[in-house]
Amino acid sequence: MSKEKQIVYTDNDRALVAALKGTDGLTLAELNANGASFKSGHLVSAMKKGLIEKVGEREVIRPSIRKVSTYCFVSAEPMTNAEGKPFNYTDGEKEILGVAASIDSPFTLADLARAMNREKMSSGSINGLVKKGNFAKGDQIEVESTSKSTVGVYGFVRDIE
Repeated sequence: MSKEKQIVYTDNDRALVAALKGTDGLTLAELNANGASFKSGHLVSAMKKGLIEKVGEREVIRPSIRKVSTYCFVSAEPMTNAEGKPFNYTDGEKEILGVAASIDSPFTLADLARAMNREKMSSGSINGLVKKGNFAKGDQIEVESTSKSTVGVYGFVRDIE
């Protein structure tokens, strides 16, 4: 004599089924857009009960925070190496030094790019100037950014009896 395990449906199960019925599928964020507060565990529970299923994935762009380095302007004057010989500077480095002299320190690469009317700059653009001593590397700061991530899309499978 085997007892069949009885499935207990929660209010969250009922709300998920109602929210997903008639849609092509929604992400967790989309499910919560109208004030609901579903957690990933609610989705897992409803999937185990056969009420919903993962029907795909979607790429989303969302706000994020990232750490970036700051730099301080030291001097636009040509620096010398340990033997006292002056370093060679590329035209690009000379341009960067000319613009950086007018920026308040500390600054980020994004600040420098804006001052130079460029979309963005890589750290490789100024690493040589840091090694030569024209810039000093400062602290890391947190800046608001956006990031891409792939999230699951969940769809309706069956109603609760």
